[in-house]
Amino acid sequence: MSDPETRTVVTAELPLGHMDALPPGTMLGEFELQGLVGVGGFGMVYRGYDHSLHRAVAIKEYMPSALVGRVQGMQVTARSTADAQPFLAGLNSFIAEARLLARFDHPSLVKVYRFWEANNTAYMAMPLYQGMTLKQARSTMGGPPPEEWLCAVLWSVLEALKVLHGNGTLHRDVSPDNIFLQDIGPPVLLDLGSARRAIIDDSHKHTAILKVNYAPIEQYADAQDLREGAWTDLYAVAAVVHGCLCNEPPLPATIRVVRDRMPSFARVAKTVETHFNLPYSPRFIQTIDHALALQPAARPQSVEAFAKQMHLRAPENIAQFDWRLALGDRTALGDFDESAQDHLPTVPHLVASEKTRPDSAEHVETEVALPKRIAPWWWAGSVLVLIIALGFGYKNATMRVEGDATSAPPVETKARNPDRAKSAVKPQSSRAAVEPARPKPRTEHRELCADSNILTRSMCIYNECQRPEFVKLPVCVEDRLRWEGRDRLGQP
Repeated sequence: MSDPETRTVVTAELPLGHMDALPPGTMLGEFELQGLVGVGGFGMVYRGYDHSLHRAVAIKEYMPSALVGRVQGMQVTARSTADAQPFLAGLNSFIAEARLLARFDHPSLVKVYRFWEANNTAYMAMPLYQGMTLKQARSTMGGPPPEEWLCAVLWSVLEALKVLHGNGTLHRDVSPDNIFLQDIGPPVLLDLGSARRAIIDDSHKHTAILKVNYAPIEQYADAQDLREGAWTDLYAVAAVVHGCLCNEPPLPATIRVVRDRMPSFARVAKTVETHFNLPYSPRFIQTIDHALALQPAARPQSVEAFAKQMHLRAPENIAQFDWRLALGDRTALGDFDESAQDHLPTVPHLVASEKTRPDSAEHVETEVALPKRIAPWWWAGSVLVLIIALGFGYKNATMRVEGDATSAPPVETKARNPDRAKSAVKPQSSRAAVEPARPKPRTEHRELCADSNILTRSMCIYNECQRPEFVKLPVCVEDRLRWEGRDRLGQP
């Protein structure tokens, strides 16, 4: 699930509506609102036009709908007296964040043109970026991105973090949906979400603000030996890379503390190289593994240390970075479909061997063929494969029984009259001579659907066999017989 924090970018021109949204045409100073483009639990984002500087902008309004509503006109009002205090805490933090971001002018940090208070709330005016988040972009990829591409994205994110850390601020919310890939331009690290954090902190619900798969263990504790620092954001950065290769989030740190069953990044990279022929350098692998250490002191302690260990260098012409073009030929792209994000194939997963516990001196990791989290359609596909297999087996069994029944009379006749028995057998032999050979099971599977696994192969073969050039392949003949057998048995 995506985080409820509203994004400060435009990813698509989709008509949105909300009962508390300001209508198009509303004027906020020199800014004219043209439509709602984003709604979250803590704010709304509008497409706007700056009549003073004649440019398109994004206008973010602090609007935590759970706490406030728009009762009359444009004014925001707390829903109850109990909601007034957390709303005010969030408002003050929203303004503080806007003031902080307005001080920076870095291409990989969201730029705040202006912020102001009005209508009992506050607003930010920012650039109107075009593109999509890393989470959305990964869902369009046919496989993991190459190291060079990841290094270009990491460079921009780390440069943004360096600016924040240099000003005594931690991001605390680095995640795939907080890294924005512009159509043309450097990747951008999105907002800090400090208003959200202030509201939750005021109600003492610390864990509610965390993206559990990317938050290190120190974000859950107040212990002196688990202090937050630059290493906190670096853990999240490494978790993003880990999840990007696997195409699913890594294990939460709270689970890893109890029993660390998350595969090392080295093992993940090896699996990717095996399945996608996509290698990663030892220094890249070692740096990500280093930053994913559970204990804060065991990680790189600064952005500079992280970049030095990885031998990270500034990409050429990052100002004109085209993330699609930079992927190269190894990673195919499809159309983004938000409803299909969780249905994409994942890298075959790795788990710690049950015979060697993680705390054992002889700990090893073993590759397995299935992901640790299988999307719903995978389950449906596996059930369908089982049904087809059972149906095909049932059909063969039925044919064998019928064959035995029809062959019984000739055998019996042969005992009474051998000549007549021979004549009865001859037609069968003649048919066998002209009957085409049965398709050899599974001999063509690897050629037709070489990249598919046991769960997806059946549907892959079915789809491929609809193409005219494959219709007469033995594997397609066999597949068609299976589907016809299923239909005759009345299977769904």
